[in-house]
Amino acid sequence: MSVVGDALKAMRTVLLMQEDLRVMKDAMHAQGDRLARLAEAHGALRDRVSRLEGIIEGAAMARRMPDQPRIEG
Repeated sequence: MSVVGDALKAMRTVLLMQEDLRVMKDAMHAQGDRLARLAEAHGALRDRVSRLEGIIEGAAMARRMPDQPRIEG
């Protein structure tokens, strides 16, 4: 190949690599957004589970038989 041909091939390669990097950057931002939404959903789910645990523990305390001795400090 000639020097001009090699230079054009190198420029084409660089341009293709730049496009690949742009696509990867866009994908990275999209993944970051998805991760942020997942973290928010996780926090909301944790809060819901905590409320359910409180309800279950409250119901268990209400069902406790009055004749069962309680340990008081």
